[in-house]
Amino acid sequence: MGEKRVDRRIRRTKRLLRQALAELMNEKEFKDITVKEITERADLNRGTFYFHYTDTYDLKDKIENELIDVFRESLDSYQPTEDNHSVQEIAASVLGYIQENWFIIRTLFHDTTGESLRSKLMRVLEDTIYRVQVMHVQGEDDHERKYICRFLANGIVGMVAMWLEQEKEGSLEEISRVADDLICRVFPVGVR
Repeated sequence: MGEKRVDRRIRRTKRLLRQALAELMNEKEFKDITVKEITERADLNRGTFYFHYTDTYDLKDKIENELIDVFRESLDSYQPTEDNHSVQEIAASVLGYIQENWFIIRTLFHDTTGESLRSKLMRVLEDTIYRVQVMHVQGEDDHERKYICRFLANGIVGMVAMWLEQEKEGSLEEISRVADDLICRVFPVGVR
């Protein structure tokens, strides 16, 4: 059996478990969800679940961490220049990924069990904004810089939350443009 076939099966299994968890989280509290319920919903046996995850918390945490890794990778690619410091392309990329994974991201974004996807995304955004500020904005002290990072990260996460709540009302282009406009007003990234 080829490696591609194994990888495809593993991806399919994880996708089924992820979907089952999201469906159940929309029906009941996360703390009340059992491995048995997840595997029954996914039509998989519990041994398959335990091959990949230790428990429901491990499943949820690994899903969130995979999502955060994708967000971090997209955000890390942002390299503003003096001529182009727009975040519109990055915003469209991240929002496109959110749109592709809307059901699971919306579900995890509003979960309050442990450290939420929302707070993990907030931390990644703050780190990215801080990195860009340090490289491109002169004259701010570190304390002020951290407040600006928190302010912008909260605003961006708030926009994402609103978009998720309104079931993707507004096009990717529109939301990306608004995000770019607001970020550039508050945080002019252009090299000084």
